Amino acid sequence: MLSILIPAYNVDLRHLVRDLLRQCRQLGLTFEVLVEDDASDAAYHRFYEDVAHEPEVVLLTNEENQGRSKVRNHLADTARYPYLLFMDCDANVKKPDYISHYLQCIRSRSAESKPFVVSGGLAYREQMPEEDHRLRWKYGVRREVRTSARRNLKPYAAFTPFNMLTTKNLFQICRFDESISTYGFEDTLFGIQLQMADVPVEHVDNELYHDGIDANYVFLLKVKTSVENLVRLHRDRKLPDSFLQNSRLMRMYAKCEHYHLTLPVHKTLNALEKILQHFILKKSSLLALDLMKMKFLCDRMAGDSVTD
Repeated sequence: MLSILIPAYNVDLRHLVRDLLRQCRQLGLTFEVLVEDDASDAAYHRFYEDVAHEPEVVLLTNEENQGRSKVRNHLADTARYPYLLFMDCDANVKKPDYISHYLQCIRSRSAESKPFVVSGGLAYREQMPEEDHRLRWKYGVRREVRTSARRNLKPYAAFTPFNMLTTKNLFQICRFDESISTYGFEDTLFGIQLQMADVPVEHVDNELYHDGIDANYVFLLKVKTSVENLVRLHRDRKLPDSFLQNSRLMRMYAKCEHYHLTLPVHKTLNALEKILQHFILKKSSLLALDLMKMKFLCDRMAGDSVTD
């Protein structure tokens, strides 16, 4: 009935898998857990091999890193059952009725043959982490955590496959863009595909904890990579006007362009780079992070204008 799909990279996911196994077994569910190790470091192999001893767990391994988009597509293609539950490997179960909640979603739609998506959302632990890991936690708590009611106001804009129930036949019409092999905007692009294909997306309050809190400097590097992906998708015309209008970063850049302020803003942000970096890494300032995003965007847009 249910295939649980987990792309895995450099994370000890034993606790997550065992919680899922416990809940599924208690419900008498027909299920499988597919874990795909995307060329993790050798130190993590024993964690994946440990859970692979469980009879319902299938471990897939990649010799070279493929990226989350390609791994997610492969997991969907490999899955045996018609309902797919995607989650990231740095998640952990929050509620004892997590699987049961999704089973209710399946039963309410069992008469339908069309694909659907249900997004359970994400949560963060209440305890604030140490200062050198606080940036990612603060960003998540203030920018990502939303009630289902709020997410349902813009269901496609709020989409993330971090914790997503869907159907196997969805992947006949929508797939993750495998040209995106690095962090950032592969989720956004998939959400756009869902909207264009008129696939219904419903948000519910069935969160998983996001426990993979990067160090501040690591998260800053990921943000830079995500902006690079944004520029490439914009250049390749893969982002509709509606997304560009809803993106605060792209709206601010467009205003700078309109008022011929792009160059002075870029120069100012370059001059402030070390100060911004200090406030990001040492104070976990989201305002400084927003300004650094604009600097990264100006850097890439300027680079593209030179090479195009």
